[in-house]
Order: sequence, then structure tokens, then C-alpha cells
Amino acid sequence: MAGYNQKIVRTNSYVEIWEYEKPIFTKGKANSVDETKAKTKHRTFDELTEEEQKERLNRMNKTRLDAKWRLLRIVDCNYDDRTSFLTLTTKNNIQDRDEFNNILKTFIKRFNYNVFNTKKSKLKYLAVLERQKRKAWHAHILLFDVPFIPHEKLLSLWGHGAVRINKVDVDSKENRGRYVTKYFEKGIGQELLESFGKKAYLCSRNLQKPEESKIYLDDGLEIDNSSILYETEYVSKIYKDGQLIDNPVKYKKLKISVEEDFND
Repeated sequence: MAGYNQKIVRTNSYVEIWEYEKPIFTKGKANSVDETKAKTKHRTFDELTEEEQKERLNRMNKTRLDAKWRLLRIVDCNYDDRTSFLTLTTKNNIQDRDEFNNILKTFIKRFNYNVFNTKKSKLKYLAVLERQKRKAWHAHILLFDVPFIPHEKLLSLWGHGAVRINKVDVDSKENRGRYVTKYFEKGIGQELLESFGKKAYLCSRNLQKPEESKIYLDDGLEIDNSSILYETEYVSKIYKDGQLIDNPVKYKKLKISVEEDFND
């Protein structure tokens, strides 16, 4: 099976390129460690040995970072001048994640109906759950393309405690994802540790997703150096012939000019 040595991800304002020294195969000769999942029986964190706990925490840290970068890309693909940041807290000390999640889902349905006057899911959102000091769950929600809703109406729709909403206003489009996701990082980390096996974040299905492609090229892509926002090199790992070997990677993040057609 053919492999790839270039991975390209496009959002509305930038392109990311990973150039791998050795090709990655989804099946067969060589597999990326990131794409190879060992089938192991699930055990709780406390059931693991000290070494296994350390290994899981390392994996969780990587998963948290991966979730953060995915959020950055989704935000960039959906951000508009009506993007707002909503925080929901409860008067009662709700420490059960599933209980809070059910309350949140009910609110989202009510909110969707209030804004769009239909039960069909049209609300565009990203949400991360986070624990407060008192151990109660609360939610940070990013809303896309939602008109102004009076605070009293939001309180009524939520019905479980306090509501805070702010418009997201970022001058530089390249920084909008980074600005927004900094409010999600703590919650993502907590979710991975305390709710192992649960999603790091929740999102509606109608969000625009980044465009991703994986190709094999004999020569690297031609790049205009003036468009480079960031670049670095690091070493990843792949399995080849049953052995774990180094696979050097060159990463570049490029800005897309306003004049450039995103679909070109």
C-alpha cells in the first residue's frame, strides 16, 4: 500500500505542512506510532503501576495538545463577527459528569430552538467541561454565528445558575484560534485525566472542518518563504519491520493571503 511523506492541513487563514523523511504507511510496511493503537484492556488510573501511570500521563499530555491544535483549526474555519464565548455554572454542586452533560444537552436544544425556531440542530458550537474548586462541573462554550441574546433570556434558558457571555473580538485572524482555545486548555486537561475515555471537547456536527490531504512527493513542496508564520523540526517515531525507528519531520505553518482562493 502506498504511503505518504507530506501531510497538508488547510483552514481559512493558514496552511500547515508536515514533511516526513520516511514515508508513513497506514497499513503494511511502516506505521506511524500516532496511528498505531495497541489493544489493551482498560484499567483505571489507580490500577496502573507507577511506570504505567507515567506513560499514560505522557500520552494524555500529547492527546491534550493534539486536542488543542484541532480546536485551533476548527475555530479558524468557523470564526465570524458574531462569535461569542459563553460560560455556564450551576447553583447546585453537580459533581457527576454525566448528570451535568445531560443538563447541558437540554440547554443546547432549548437555545437552538430559541434562536432558530426549529428542533433541527442548527446551532454551531464548541464546548469543554471543567471542574471548579468545589468539584462542580461547569461549561465553556464557543458559539458561532449567533445573534445577540439578552442576558435575562440566557438565564431563563439555562435555568441552573449563572451565565456569562462575551463577544470574541480579535484583531489578527491568525491569533483568533490561539486567543479562544487558551480558555479551553484547563478543561481539556481535566477531562482527559478525570474522564478517561471521554471526548476532550464537544462540538456540533455542522461545523466546517479543516481540509486535510496526505500525499507522496519525490521533492518537497515549493514554498514562498515570506508566507511562513512558523517552522520547526522534530523527530517522530514509526514502526518498520517490527522495529521502532526515528522519523525526522519538518513542520511549517503558512499564512493564506486575503487574495488567495482557499480552494485553489
